[in-house]
Amino acid sequence: MLCPNCGAIVTEGQRFCDNCGMRLGADATLSEGQPLNTPIGQPPIPPSFPVQPGAYQTQPGMHVPQVVPNSNMAIISLVAGVLSWVMLPLIGAVVAVVCGHLARKEIRESGGRLAGQGMATAGLVLGYIQIALAVLGLCIGMLFFFALLGAL
Repeated sequence: MLCPNCGAIVTEGQRFCDNCGMRLGADATLSEGQPLNTPIGQPPIPPSFPVQPGAYQTQPGMHVPQVVPNSNMAIISLVAGVLSWVMLPLIGAVVAVVCGHLARKEIRESGGRLAGQGMATAGLVLGYIQIALAVLGLCIGMLFFFALLGAL
């Protein structure tokens, strides 16, 4: 059985169409037995698009949102940025910065086919802050070393 509104396949006894939500059954017909969306005296209009059982069926002209995949480099940048704070301070930070810049370039040049700009930026921020802290720690360590050497 086909839905008289969108042409989707529906099972016998179903009260509503799974695809468009139209009410089906005896209370969805006019007094002459004609479906609500069909002019009286005419058969239901068959759909002009292929109907696949069990699949989500869209009407012609409807927009189906597409899933945009994330850049792998952006994911690596974010993971390395988090690891730079947890296990690998300097190595993780350098990997996060390098992969973050490569990911941003890859996303920019993809023309909208790749996502992950936020992950790349987060990896860059985590990596740069970790590198800055490592340089600051090195400078403070050298300052204490030279102060200790001058005291002797």
